[in-house]
Amino acid sequence: MATKTSIANRFSRRLLLLLVSFLFVLVGATLVMEMLRVERQLQNKLHAEAFNTLSLLDLELKTQQRAVSRTAQSQLSINSLINIGSGQYYFHHALEDLTLYTAIEDALLFDYAGNALDEREEDVRWYSPNLVTDTLASGRGYVTFINGSFYIIEPISYYYAVQGGIIAKINLDNLTKAALENLGHSYHLNVHQKWGFTEGNIDAPGIKVSRKPSPNMLISNFDISITLNEPYISMLGVITPWLTNFIILALVAMLPLVLITRHLGQKMATPIVELANEVKAGKYPVKTSASDEELTTLAESFNQATLEINRINELNLQEERQSGQSQLLAIVDTVMDAIITIDSKGYVATFNPAAEGLFGYRANDVIGKKINMLMPENFSREHDTYLSNYLSGKQAKIIGVGREVVAKRKNGTTFSAELSVSEMRVSGRRMFTGIIRDITSRKKADAMKSEFVATVSHELRTPLTSIRGALGLILGKFSDELPAKTQKMLSLALRNCERLTLLINDILDIEKLESDQMMYSFHRNNLYSIITRSVEDNLDYARQHKVGISFQTDTESAYINADSTRLQQVMANLLSNAIKYSNVGDTVEVFLSVQKDTYKVEITDTGSGIPSEFHEKIFQRFSQADSSDTRRVGGTGLGLAISKSIIDAHQGEINFFSTPNEGSTFFFTLPFDTTSLQSKDQQNALPLAAFQILYVGAKNSLLRDLRNQFYPSCEISGADTVSRANLALGQQPFELVMVEYPLSEPLDKLMDQLSRRNIPTVFLTRGSQDIPQSEVVIASHDIHTLNIGSLKSELRLILKKTFPREAM
Repeated sequence: MATKTSIANRFSRRLLLLLVSFLFVLVGATLVMEMLRVERQLQNKLHAEAFNTLSLLDLELKTQQRAVSRTAQSQLSINSLINIGSGQYYFHHALEDLTLYTAIEDALLFDYAGNALDEREEDVRWYSPNLVTDTLASGRGYVTFINGSFYIIEPISYYYAVQGGIIAKINLDNLTKAALENLGHSYHLNVHQKWGFTEGNIDAPGIKVSRKPSPNMLISNFDISITLNEPYISMLGVITPWLTNFIILALVAMLPLVLITRHLGQKMATPIVELANEVKAGKYPVKTSASDEELTTLAESFNQATLEINRINELNLQEERQSGQSQLLAIVDTVMDAIITIDSKGYVATFNPAAEGLFGYRANDVIGKKINMLMPENFSREHDTYLSNYLSGKQAKIIGVGREVVAKRKNGTTFSAELSVSEMRVSGRRMFTGIIRDITSRKKADAMKSEFVATVSHELRTPLTSIRGALGLILGKFSDELPAKTQKMLSLALRNCERLTLLINDILDIEKLESDQMMYSFHRNNLYSIITRSVEDNLDYARQHKVGISFQTDTESAYINADSTRLQQVMANLLSNAIKYSNVGDTVEVFLSVQKDTYKVEITDTGSGIPSEFHEKIFQRFSQADSSDTRRVGGTGLGLAISKSIIDAHQGEINFFSTPNEGSTFFFTLPFDTTSLQSKDQQNALPLAAFQILYVGAKNSLLRDLRNQFYPSCEISGADTVSRANLALGQQPFELVMVEYPLSEPLDKLMDQLSRRNIPTVFLTRGSQDIPQSEVVIASHDIHTLNIGSLKSELRLILKKTFPREAM
């Protein structure tokens, strides 16, 4: 609910909002101008520093050139070069002085032919006669830049004849070091568009300035430029003090303006508030004490609008009432079901046309009379008792609950009807509305259907039994005398007879389940024995499909209270489905395990799996996945629906999980026989809650050994692929996971799920291999040298530490 505020407060807030907005605009505009001023100031500063840096470089290069020139033009150098034999000692020290504490990396003497005059043993590789050709020809010194180095060449002349000269090499790093080391900005020095020096992030957003040397500078001949960059963030240091002072000054100036605004708001809102209070109190016609023309006009408008609203509301209310009554009458009169309304004393208030047609009375004959006239005598007395009890506060037996009743027509005949009653209040009176539907035809149709199914099934089963017996006798006694083609046709006919017999049995079972006529004979049975018999009964069927059956169990004493025949029917359905959908050469695995207070039976195949869009309706009648792989194996689509009904009748649960193209696992649970002393002792021998371990791998023999060793304190579920392991982790919780390594599938998704759930994981490798690195991997063992006893002890410690309860 929105918080209400006064007009004065709203008016003051809006004025204040305008002032604050103006302040922000003023601060923003001033801030922009100040930033532009600071930016220009920084640009000028960067231009000056760039020029100074280039000037330093030029000065350094000119200084080195003058030093080389003075040495070359000195009289000692001229005399020593003419008499090089005695002047060698002078040049050795003169050239060494040029490189001492200067940017000159090396210097040497050359003769009039351009040959280097150097006594050093090592070869001066940087020197080439081509460097001094122009100087020998012109007699003038110059500076050049080649391959990242400056070369200063100065001639030594004797009576205007060039006798040789001095060449000095200046490394670009040495020349620029002094000029660049004290720059406080990011920079990039570029020489000949090829050689450069960069410090800091020159491409960062900021104020960027580029500068080239003046034409009168020596370095202008070498295409040198320098770029300086100052980040925008440095401007904050200049702007922040000014901005702080400006904002403080603006806020101080705002304080008297806020007080003035508050006073103006209250003064202007007072007449409006008085007018609103009169409207709220309903004091019409509204009057105002203010002399303002606008407020007087507003008061008159309120009075006129109020009168108009009252008139329109009255008209709308009448129209809605009439429209609603018309719609309700139209619905009641046209509905196919009989609708009767009675009061709290049982007298009929309404009687729609459908009720007239159903009971044979006209509405005028029934309205105002007791509803008992539409009931047989015995039901009439019961109705009065029900109504009296409900009105006195007892629980309703009919209200809000649909039920089947017997009704009586005007001619005295009775019929079966479906009745739904609801309660309502009309003008403060308690009324009851009944909706009545004649179900005589439906009951006759159901009875006829049941009778038809039973008759047809019986009539079909009798000849089928004779045909199947005759075909079996022929194939059994005379198969050697029949041609191969005839034997094949007779075998096909016999199989189709058996399929038709199974279909008839399934249809009869479904009818019994629908009509609650399925009979069960519950006795104390050993579930292990039931499964064993079922596996043996289906071995021939498995051989026909070239499929094997494997049965493993945690116990041979699994006593339950059950109908063994019906459970064998469930096992036959699940085993036949698993066999039919398995590939040639595969094995259907059956596993019996002990849960907390139930036994769990799992049947696993490696067939095509069940499509995900079919999962929700797998246990519905006549349900089959509509694909070529499922249609080729036949079936009625009734087996799983019957199996679910049988398991439900045993207070158990049946379910499945499946991965397309990898197979399916159907499982059901049945409760212990708690009335059996042996079953009670067995439950007491089990731990209160067995640890759940998931084994991921295809080594069935190792899985079987682990189950035998870890029973009964741990229940180990198997998943032969990574996909099934991920599915199993989503179906139930596990305290530990063991993984064979390597597997044919990648482990990324599995390891991600184990890490998210923080499940301790043990890898079982084949030799020395690198296993995936993860925080949940707690150990690894070589399968070839695995000691299950040692593994059990290690896992006991891990589980006790992770889950503080009795482990193994």
